[in-house]
Amino acid sequence: MLKLLLTLCLLTVAAVMADKERVIDGAGARMRGHHHADGESDDVDHQAILGSKHRAEEFDHLPAEESQQRLRVLAQRMDKNGDGFVDEAELTEWIRNSMKSLDDEEAGERMKEMDSDGDNKISWDEYVADSFPETDLAKLDHDDKKLLNEDRKYFAVADQDGDGKLSEEELRAFLNPENYDHMHKVLVEVTLMEKDENGDGAIDLNEFLGEMKDQPHSDWHQVEKTRFAQEYDLDKDGFLRGEEVRKWLIPDLYQVAVQESRHLIQTADKDQDGKLSIEEIVDEYRTFVGSEATNYGEHLKTVHEEL
Repeated sequence: MLKLLLTLCLLTVAAVMADKERVIDGAGARMRGHHHADGESDDVDHQAILGSKHRAEEFDHLPAEESQQRLRVLAQRMDKNGDGFVDEAELTEWIRNSMKSLDDEEAGERMKEMDSDGDNKISWDEYVADSFPETDLAKLDHDDKKLLNEDRKYFAVADQDGDGKLSEEELRAFLNPENYDHMHKVLVEVTLMEKDENGDGAIDLNEFLGEMKDQPHSDWHQVEKTRFAQEYDLDKDGFLRGEEVRKWLIPDLYQVAVQESRHLIQTADKDQDGKLSIEEIVDEYRTFVGSEATNYGEHLKTVHEEL
């Protein structure tokens, strides 16, 4: 996407699980990572509204006038009570549904990519063949072996009917374990294996901070140190255990949607009445959906950088 939500309390998830691209691919995670890099926040906003990476890309190439016209139709659909305004509750509901649509879209695409025998299910062998094409598994390096073993754990838990294959619904849970309650236990277990360096079954501050523990004067270090103490270490014993680890890793997706909704309202609410008129949304179409006209300069910059 031009990618989804505010720099939220779970930026840490991306840092903790940077080597697990599958785990942080879900919509909730995309939105959590929102405004942490130039250009990404727009992408996140667009996908939060459109509920589809492909539709967001399509809007990016529309003339400004057509983009505005299509957004007007969407804004009217967001206005559930028909009062001419989109309030925080209506926008939050819309964004939450968009997050689900994004995850469904991702799972559908991955199903098509991996389902080599056309049975609408993904076997472990199909997943491995897609993830490590033309690779001798016996010669995997340490990091790839670790990732493969972790994926095997996720696969086994996601396979709820025990048939050795993942249906599309089971694949959604495999790709986005933070969004499915039955996946939370294995998500915590895998993270503890990754982060619990001294093997005591808990995460101390240094383990929480990871490589950033050696940069005590950085803004990130101070923010995360405070977050560890105030938000995650509920019993104030200096360690994260059990439910504390789960709370750290797994977002409240409703609250993620609330944060994006508030961000968009703050951006577009010109008369400061706490809600958005249809016109306010359309006027701020660059934030909501973008267009070729408004993104042309950024597109040229991207092409130049790639060259």
